[in-house]
Amino acid sequence: MNGNRIDGITLKEMIIAAATLLEANKQQLNDLNVFPVPDGDTGTNMSLTMKSVLKEVLAVTNVTVPTIAEALSRGALKGARGNSGVILSQLFRGLAKQIQQVDLIDSITFASAMRLGVDTAYKAVMKPKEGTILTVARVMAENAAAACRELDIIELMDLNVRVGEDILRKTPDMLPQLKKAGVVDAGGQGLLIIYTAFKMVAHGEEISENMAPLYSQAAAQRSIFDKVEDDDDLSNISFAYCTEFFVQNLFPYVDENQVNKLQDKLSRIGDSLVVVGDQELIKVHVHTNSPGKALQYSLMLGELEGIKIENMLQQNRELQNKKANEQKEIGVVAVASGEGLVNVFKDLGVDAVIFGGQTMNPSTEDISNEIKKINAKSIIILPNNSNIILAAQQAQEFSDKNLFVVPTTTVPQGIAAMLAYNPDENGEKNFDSMSAAFENVLTGLVTYAVRNTSIDEKEIHQGDILGLSEGEVCCSGTDLEKVALELILSLAKKMSDLITVYYGKDVKKEQAEKLANIVKKQLPETDVEVLDGGQPVYYYILSAE
Repeated sequence: MNGNRIDGITLKEMIIAAATLLEANKQQLNDLNVFPVPDGDTGTNMSLTMKSVLKEVLAVTNVTVPTIAEALSRGALKGARGNSGVILSQLFRGLAKQIQQVDLIDSITFASAMRLGVDTAYKAVMKPKEGTILTVARVMAENAAAACRELDIIELMDLNVRVGEDILRKTPDMLPQLKKAGVVDAGGQGLLIIYTAFKMVAHGEEISENMAPLYSQAAAQRSIFDKVEDDDDLSNISFAYCTEFFVQNLFPYVDENQVNKLQDKLSRIGDSLVVVGDQELIKVHVHTNSPGKALQYSLMLGELEGIKIENMLQQNRELQNKKANEQKEIGVVAVASGEGLVNVFKDLGVDAVIFGGQTMNPSTEDISNEIKKINAKSIIILPNNSNIILAAQQAQEFSDKNLFVVPTTTVPQGIAAMLAYNPDENGEKNFDSMSAAFENVLTGLVTYAVRNTSIDEKEIHQGDILGLSEGEVCCSGTDLEKVALELILSLAKKMSDLITVYYGKDVKKEQAEKLANIVKKQLPETDVEVLDGGQPVYYYILSAE
C-alpha cells in the first residue's frame, strides 16, 4: 500500500491472496453446484483460472500496477475454464484495462475499474441471467461507484465484501434452480471469496494455504440440496457437448464484426455461449449438439488450440450412478398429509414423506417400501400419529437396516424432533436427542365433530368445531375463529414463547393471518408464526413451545 492507494506490489499480493483463498475454498464452491451435470465444477474452474493468473503475475519482473494488470488480464483469458472462469476472466479484463492507466489505485479508480469489468462481462455473455456471478459483480460495482468518493481504498474493500454478502444471500430468490436446491450461486460465492482476499490484504492480514474454508454454510446448504427430490434428468440437457477452445493467430481481416458474426452462428446451434478475447486470442465456450460446426465456424477466424469437448449426457449418467451407489449413514422417513407440511419436513432434511395421518394410516408395507428407497444404513421414522407407531415398529421385520422409531404422535412433535436431527450422528444418538426434543412441545388441533356426543357433561353436536389440547377436548362451539383462539390461549398458559399456526386446506391464508393478529394483540410477548400446512381434517394444527 502507498498511503491509501494500491501500488504494484500490493496489487500482486492481492492476486496471490485471491488465488490462495480460492484454492482453500474450492471444494466448498464445488458443493454448491446445482446443474445435474456441473460444467466442470465452479470451485475447480475458478481456482484453475486464478492459478493461470498467478502464473503470469509471478513471472512479472518489473512490478508496477500496469504490468501486474496486464498479467492479470492475460492470465485470466488464457486460463479461463467453464462459464464461471470465463466470466471471471472478463471481470478481470475490464478491471485491468482501467487500472492499467495509473501507477497508484485509489478508491475512485478501483470503483470505475469494477464497473468496466462488469460491462465487459455482460457483453461477453449472450443471455445474461440474474442471480449469478454477474449479479453479484454488478451490485458490488454499483454500490462502489455510489460511495467511492467518500471512502478510502480500505473502506471501499470493506464495502465490497458487505454488499457482496448481502446480494449473494438474495441469489436464490432470483434463480428457481438455486431456491429449489437451497443454495446461493457458486460463482457469486467465488467472486466474494476473491474480494474477501483483496480486503484482507488491504487490512494487512495474512492468508495461508492451510486456512479453514471461509463459508462453511456451503456444506450445510448442500446437505439441504441432497434431500430435495431431484427431478433433474437427462431430458433437461438440451445440448449434450460442452465445447471449449481458443482461436489464435487470427486472420488479418478479423475484427469485432467478425467476432459478432461468430457469436450469432454459435447461438443458433447451442447455449451457455461465451465468446471473449482480443485481436490476439479468442476464447470460446458453448454447449451444443454440433461441436464440429462450432469448430468449423471458428476456423474462419484463425487457428484452433486447446480444444476440449465433453459429453454432458455421459457425465450425467456417471453422476446419477454415483449418487445411486453412495450409501449414507442415516436417513429419515416421516408421515404427514398436506403439501405444506410435506414441504416443511423436506426442508428440515427428511428423505421421504409418506402421505397419511388421521383417517389415513399407512400400513407396515407402505412404510417398508419407503425405507427401501433410501440408500442409508440406518433409518429414523417419525410416525406423527399414535395409530402409526406400531406399524412403523413392525417394519423392522421387513428391513435389514437399523430402524429407530421416534414415537411422535403429532406433526408438531415430528417437526420439533427434526429440529434436533443431526445427519452427522448415528441412529442411536439421533433417536435419543430427537425423542427428548419433542417433549417440550404442546399440540393443539382444531377439527369438527362427526356425530353428536357428550364429553365431561358438555353436549357436542355433529358439525361443531372442536379444539383439542394434547388429544383432549378443550373447547367447542360453532365459530371457528373463537374456538381456535380459545385453544391457543389455553396452550399459551403452559408454553408461550412461540405459537406456530399451520392452516389446513379448508382455511384461507387471510383467515389464519387474522387469527394470528388477534393472538399477537392478546399475547404481545409471544412470537406467532403462520404456515400453510394444507392438511385435511384439521382446520388448524397448533404448536406451542
